[in-house]
Amino acid sequence: MPPWKLEWRQSLTFKLMASYLLAWVFTVSLVGAVLWLVVQSQSSKSAPHSAERLANMLGDMLVYDAQGVPLRLEWRDNMQWLPEALPHDLTYRVSDSSGRVRLASPAATALPGVPLPPLYSHTLLLNHAGQTWEIQASVSDRLVALLHIDSGLRIGGTVLATAVLSILLLGAVLWLTVIRLLRPLRETSAQAMQIGPQQLSRRLGEQDLPIELQPLVHAFNQALDRLEAGFRNQQRFLADAAHELKTPLALLRGQIELGGVGHTEQLLSDVDHLARQVQQLLVLAEVSELSNFKPESIHLMPLAQEVIRFLAPLATKRGIRLDLCFEDDRTMINGDRMALYVLLKNLLENALNFAPAGSTVTLMLRQRALVVRDEGPGIDPAHLPHVFKRFWRNPDRRNDGAGLGLAICQEIASAHGWQLAARTHQPGAEFRLSFG
Repeated sequence: MPPWKLEWRQSLTFKLMASYLLAWVFTVSLVGAVLWLVVQSQSSKSAPHSAERLANMLGDMLVYDAQGVPLRLEWRDNMQWLPEALPHDLTYRVSDSSGRVRLASPAATALPGVPLPPLYSHTLLLNHAGQTWEIQASVSDRLVALLHIDSGLRIGGTVLATAVLSILLLGAVLWLTVIRLLRPLRETSAQAMQIGPQQLSRRLGEQDLPIELQPLVHAFNQALDRLEAGFRNQQRFLADAAHELKTPLALLRGQIELGGVGHTEQLLSDVDHLARQVQQLLVLAEVSELSNFKPESIHLMPLAQEVIRFLAPLATKRGIRLDLCFEDDRTMINGDRMALYVLLKNLLENALNFAPAGSTVTLMLRQRALVVRDEGPGIDPAHLPHVFKRFWRNPDRRNDGAGLGLAICQEIASAHGWQLAARTHQPGAEFRLSFG
């Protein structure tokens, strides 16, 4: 199929115009069929009805003299030629109560061999000036049929002309309306064409659009919001990775250039530190993208026990006790299980990093929250606004972490609509994750 034909078939304007024309063809056909049925239903009783109408019309056209006697008929629209020209098809007679004829149509002369048509008559009694007059009107079926044919042709012509003019007029109105309605869509398309990587903050206008198109544009703007957030996250990830990996790589290079002899353990430590930073950066990039989460119903108790079993060797090595407290071991929440596992592991690791030997790190499971509490030095109030920032490191830390653990926790909590807060608890610090 040629491209131009495919474009026309997919055009909204073409579909609207085609639907409009089909609707009009159906409407005209239906009106024509109804008119034809009405004419056909009236044809069987048209002659008697016409005789009745003629009798009433004659009664209205009678002119009386001073004594109240019918004098003549004043034909409307110069119709007096009808009974004179068609004496076999239209007759009338006006008589008094005694049967005396006062007015009558011209007498018809029968032609040899030509049968007279049957006449349908109607008698009307008319009172005038105390006297009763009898008006008898007769009309033939063939005359009425002839008149109906003429009327049908005139009605049909009028209906056809009206339909054609209506189609043209309404078609033009519809065409202009469609063009006017689609103008905001064309302008919106032009706006969309201008959005690129450097203009991701721009959005399509929704004010002057038809109501039917506003949900589409709104959904497109929401898609742009998600695209911009993902793009910014990627840019931020690349900048953070470049910033954080630059110094360890420079140190590694310096040690290697010096030969690295006798510094094997230091080199391995630096490599491990670098690998941990890379791993945490990858985790941060993953949890920053909502599409990576797979929501499910999570049983908190088994998940907490799994995290504690994983960190038990580290706690034992540092001489710290891990304690699990709970109000209800059947508590369920909705979220991504792996993300919640990472969040809980990071919170407990952070507590183990600050808890002194011989102390206890407690994980408390509550109805709509979980709390991690340690017995370390606590958090300086001046440091509270910074604890969830990327790459921020507490001056009192005991390890050389990348400063991403708590930032990862905050990203996971925000993505799920949870609230993560930190506060000083004497002794130590407390982190609370509220599930809403």
